Amino acid sequence: MSRVRPFALGDVPRVAELHERVFAESSHLSIEKRRRYLGQVFLENPWYDDALPSLVCEAEGGRIVGFLGVLPRRMSWHGRPIKVAIASQFMVEPHHRGLTGLLLLKTFLSGPQDLSMTDGATHESARIWKAVGGTDSPLHSIHWTRPLRPVRYGLSLVSEHVPLAAATAGPFCAVVDAIVARMRRSPFWLTTATSGEELTVDAILDSSHQFTPDAALRPEYDRGSLKWLLELAEQKASSGDLRKMLVRNADHEVIGWYLYYLRRGGSSEVLHIAGRHDDLSEVLEHLFYNAWRAGALAVSGRLQPGLFDALRARHCLFHDRGSPVLVHSRRRGLVDAVRCGDASLSRLDGEWWMCFQDGVS
Repeated sequence: MSRVRPFALGDVPRVAELHERVFAESSHLSIEKRRRYLGQVFLENPWYDDALPSLVCEAEGGRIVGFLGVLPRRMSWHGRPIKVAIASQFMVEPHHRGLTGLLLLKTFLSGPQDLSMTDGATHESARIWKAVGGTDSPLHSIHWTRPLRPVRYGLSLVSEHVPLAAATAGPFCAVVDAIVARMRRSPFWLTTATSGEELTVDAILDSSHQFTPDAALRPEYDRGSLKWLLELAEQKASSGDLRKMLVRNADHEVIGWYLYYLRRGGSSEVLHIAGRHDDLSEVLEHLFYNAWRAGALAVSGRLQPGLFDALRARHCLFHDRGSPVLVHSRRRGLVDAVRCGDASLSRLDGEWWMCFQDGVS
């Protein structure tokens, strides 16, 4: 018989080995880094709560055959604090899948949290999540892409299938992209009237309520927890260099900020975008210009519902490639708030920012 119990410090080496076996595609992580990171994220995080532990599943003989990481987060609903638990690194030994995964997830969802979420589930994990009463958030599961070098970006999408054609056409495509970017009437013409500077933790906290949409559900940060989160996010080297930018208008007023992983010669992934409602287009304009100047072919992200109009106006493409946002709560109002877009949530509020995730939509 299998049993589920809280994850403890002594379990780290065995869970790291399980992670290496189950997630073999994350070869950029050494076993030492997996051990260190598991401890940092699930045992040393600033929101750690004994009542919301990560979980392991033991088979007979004490062999760990399953794990579900739990990261508590602080959020508010209509101004009142609630407990949120983010599920991450849901993994089960191949020969124990089925009941073991179901047992782990049911134990997690029966915890004392008000809301359970994840944004990095595989297709199989999403199926189990829904089987035990969870659901997806259609709005937060939409992804978008803004081509910056449209011809080379399109070529990159087919390069895996036709590598010879991609190598041959590359120089010509670069020339076409350079011409398109300099045509004022082109939808791919990039410029900005704003300025940017390095974003600090204090700047985020100072503007958090001003730039957070007026949503019923919203994350709550303090300096220590936000500093920890950004330091861990910077370790996600497989996604590129984390760029943190504060944006000012021509009058030197702060109008917003953004976080994204720069991938030169590829698609750069956005972690979070914030700004004054009337200035969101200018914040996006600065983001796209910054990424283009640094050599990115495109910028992609997960939809923050309040950004939809500004993204559409900036010629972004919307699609469903990428992991869905899954939620579960015994309080129907919380689920409804997320599903109808009355929740200010970004990739910063889930598990996507973790070094475990590959970061590509």
